[in-house]
Amino acid sequence: MASRFDPFASLREAWSEQQDTRRWIIAGCPAVGLIIGFALADAGVDRLIAGVVLVAFGVVAAILMGKKGWPWRIPLAGVVYAAAFAMAHPLALIAGTWPAVVIAAIVSGAATYELTPHR
Repeated sequence: MASRFDPFASLREAWSEQQDTRRWIIAGCPAVGLIIGFALADAGVDRLIAGVVLVAFGVVAAILMGKKGWPWRIPLAGVVYAAAFAMAHPLALIAGTWPAVVIAAIVSGAATYELTPHR
């Protein structure tokens, strides 16, 4: 029920019933990790550090998925994340580096979103 001091309360309640923001956060971790990891490597930062950042975002997504009790989905999401990272390399020869990274980020984020169930 909407409060007279908060006219958007009912809108937020309707939105929360439609979307689980946790799924978006978990799905965003691999996508952002790929983009930031590549941006760091492209900027000249040591590739080991860029790789650690890439893995850290995957670990955060795995931890968030594990907190909700979906352990069998974690390795599958990790395989998709690693495959998207690996496939970005040959795709970069065809499409260019940044388009390949963005495509890999979209694929890994979408797959992670689909692997993360609703509440």
